[in-house]
Amino acid sequence: MEEGYEEKILAFLSEAAEPVDVEKIRVACNIGNWNTALKHCLELLIQGKVRGQKTSKSWVFWSARVRGASSRESPTKRGTKNAE
Repeated sequence: MEEGYEEKILAFLSEAAEPVDVEKIRVACNIGNWNTALKHCLELLIQGKVRGQKTSKSWVFWSARVRGASSRESPTKRGTKNAE
């Protein structure tokens, strides 16, 4: 198995403008198997290095270091205002 998948994933997510699904991460990081990509993404999520959300279909992940927003905040909630 090729070493450095987690570093590749972190680098890719830090450049991504929006949350990315596992298949896009797999292709961008040259990971041969979808399950391997998911495993590494979930390990990074547990370590707090990335953020993620389970969707109805799969998972999406984004960088834990988002400029201008709390790292715990979902990217779908950023920039929304409460209607009063």
